Amino acid sequence: MDYRYSGIVLNSREVSEADRVYTIFTLETGKIRVLGKGVRKINAKLAGFLEPLTQAEIFISRGKGLGQISGSLIENNFPAIRSNWELSRNVFAVFKLADKLVPEQQKDEEAFRLLLSYLETLEKLSEEKNEKIALLRLGFLFKFTRQLGYGLEAEKCLACGKVFTPGENFFSPGQGGFLCARCPKDSESDFPVKDSSIKIIRIFAKNHLKNLTKLAATPEEIRDLEKIAKRYLIWVEGA
Repeated sequence: MDYRYSGIVLNSREVSEADRVYTIFTLETGKIRVLGKGVRKINAKLAGFLEPLTQAEIFISRGKGLGQISGSLIENNFPAIRSNWELSRNVFAVFKLADKLVPEQQKDEEAFRLLLSYLETLEKLSEEKNEKIALLRLGFLFKFTRQLGYGLEAEKCLACGKVFTPGENFFSPGQGGFLCARCPKDSESDFPVKDSSIKIIRIFAKNHLKNLTKLAATPEEIRDLEKIAKRYLIWVEGA
């Protein structure tokens, strides 16, 4: 019996002489790994419908072991992203993170819709200024990891629980959040952050992803947010 899934193809790997195993993030059942039988043969038509960075309706025959893909209908292959090397590189980094953090066979509609919204919005923003694209990516990363259970506390100090006051607030990668000026810091890993960066992270959390295209930030704020995101993701992936 065939089952129909709405999915985003994250990646694939070659197995045996003519097959591939595909990793697909689906609306119906979360992340799945399924077999594409014979897709590497010269005359195989199915492979073109299963390229990574494709949103598709995918039909899967279920039996013992991996399910086997029996058909696919492309809904969106995001041509503007594909034609831009930098955008593609960033998207595949997001896919790599999703593959690592999203558990298999666990439905998460909100996480799926977040990823799809990111791709759809980025497709429309492909010709926009780098600032808007960077803010969209950063907003997505913070929202996506929060949805997966790795929330970043930006409302109050992790150590004392008090709200932040303007001044020397710090990001603590080891604790996964921010510390106020009054609380002890790890001099080797914790680093000061701009008050406006904490405010922007709060905005990320409280707004729909598509609304973040209206957000503005200075180059200095974006650099600060990039540094926080980089260290934060190291903590998330090692948690």
